[in-house]
Amino acid sequence: MDKKNPPLNILVSVLRASRLAVHLLYGMLLAIIYPYLNQTGQRRTMKIWSRQLLGIFNIGLQIEGPQPGRGEGGCLIVANHISWLDIFVLNAIHPVRFIAKSEVRAWPFIGWLCQRSGTIFIDRAMRPKSTHQNSSLVNQHVGRLLKQGTCIGLFPEGTTTDGKQVGHFHSALIQPAIETETRLCPIALRYQDQDGELEIAAAFVGDMTLAQSIWQILRCPHLNALVVFTPVLLTANANRRVLARTAQAAITQGLQTIGITRQTVTGHEARPFPQIILSSQSAYRLLIDLNQFPK
Repeated sequence: MDKKNPPLNILVSVLRASRLAVHLLYGMLLAIIYPYLNQTGQRRTMKIWSRQLLGIFNIGLQIEGPQPGRGEGGCLIVANHISWLDIFVLNAIHPVRFIAKSEVRAWPFIGWLCQRSGTIFIDRAMRPKSTHQNSSLVNQHVGRLLKQGTCIGLFPEGTTTDGKQVGHFHSALIQPAIETETRLCPIALRYQDQDGELEIAAAFVGDMTLAQSIWQILRCPHLNALVVFTPVLLTANANRRVLARTAQAAITQGLQTIGITRQTVTGHEARPFPQIILSSQSAYRLLIDLNQFPK
């Protein structure tokens, strides 16, 4: 946030925080019945809850490009990674099951919510020689889910950035999409202010704690989350490294050609956005560190 976008009054931010606490409690109640809902009910619940969360933060949701159809089977959604908010932005549009490190499962409240919502956990505390075996087991599990028509969400950078650059895409967890010939759907994410300028208030980088990140977003008057769906990639007989590079290039290009078509879902009226050149990587606390897997 800069002088053009001064932070909210403390009282307003505290009121937002109170609404957030109530919404999280509501989420815990929903989590009790969530596993017993059918797929349609789970997707609807996840989408509505995520949109309500974005509403509390006053985050507008804007979409470009055609979304993948639900009736076409499973898909592997890959996106650039800026914030823990990315999960809820994507779930507010196209609910998926994400991959997270196993430590998250032990966290109070959050771990339980993740487990109840079907998060795929992976053990990153294994010995180095066990890494390949661990990767293989995860790939087998993801492959089974893709065959069943489940959509899986993955951040191949394995870390967050401040949104100025797209980092290197790791390819290990893309392999199940190739083996099952499942669609690969690259999605570009960007957070910006009402004038279309890059806004870093949502970025979860460096030594920032989750609490600090949440408070920073609560203090921001308004954000727009721009989601750019790029063309679906075919995976049959593809090389995973080439596929990862292709998806990375598609997301970079998608962010550089913002403004061709726009559908406003919530928030303020969409405006043309400037081209951007995309930055650095930093440890992400909620999702899996893909650096443990081979490139």
